[in-house]
Amino acid sequence: MSLTGLLSRAFLYGFHNVNAYGVDQFVQVLERAKKEGRGVLTVSNHISVIDDPVMWGLLPIRMMFNPTHLRWGLGAENICFTTKFTSNFFSMGQVLATWRFGTGVYQGSVDSAILLLSPSSRDSLPETSDTDAHRFPPSNLPPQWIHIFPESLVHQAYPPHQTSMKYFHWGVSRIVLEAEKLPVIVPIFHQGLDDVFPEDREKLKYIPRTVVLPKWKKENRLKLNFRFGAPLSESFFAKEREQWKDLADTQHDSEESWNLRSKVAALVREAVADVRKSMGLSDEDPRFKDPYFWSNVSELSGVKIAGKYGNSSVKVLEKEG
Repeated sequence: MSLTGLLSRAFLYGFHNVNAYGVDQFVQVLERAKKEGRGVLTVSNHISVIDDPVMWGLLPIRMMFNPTHLRWGLGAENICFTTKFTSNFFSMGQVLATWRFGTGVYQGSVDSAILLLSPSSRDSLPETSDTDAHRFPPSNLPPQWIHIFPESLVHQAYPPHQTSMKYFHWGVSRIVLEAEKLPVIVPIFHQGLDDVFPEDREKLKYIPRTVVLPKWKKENRLKLNFRFGAPLSESFFAKEREQWKDLADTQHDSEESWNLRSKVAALVREAVADVRKSMGLSDEDPRFKDPYFWSNVSELSGVKIAGKYGNSSVKVLEKEG
């Protein structure tokens, strides 16, 4: 992972004009959380297949050689774990295989995420279909750092919607509600990597655009913007976590629990949207945060999504998920 971090850093700063805000403060958050015995959960928008690990090239080099400061992540089983080689590669990179379409929120990778963030949650987790070999990480691990993309897939919308996020899925809600000890939650927003690795490219689609056509003068390079928000206060989800505790185990698949998960996912999305707003971007399309918008074919008129899961495909997958 150290080598991947170094390569990501070289790629970021060697081929792009990078503007990163809040990185030093985030490093302090990681170090303070380690001393306090708390996990760290970072959440962000997802605009390209190289968001992770490239964005972590922003971190100081010293952190890339410290195992306790290396992130865990959730990766799509149908993309990252299709062969023995890729499975080993991503597993070594601390990525948990996640079944996105049809398996639901109760699966091994989400259980693992909760345990990595809050090891004391081990006895309180419900029994799930163990689709992930990493469901029970070693019990002697201290609380870890996990990054997730709650949109659940790469979301590249064409102008004027290119910085509008999809709604957030329930995986992040399970983590927030079921972790015995709430992790430190840091929202992140970034832009530009969708231009580096556009989903609608037909030629040389697996090579970053900025490598195919590099621009050696820094002022001419593609601009990448990253902003790390302030950690959410511990009281941010206090009400929702209390409501979750009041629900009996038998009610965790009830309409009340569904509404609570939806509310928490919306709150996390709002926190990321606030970081987005602080970057001076134009207002989001308000329809994008509504799950029902994505399930209604007629409502998508005027909105064009790039890539494999764009437009007609995304509606089928949303229904399956």
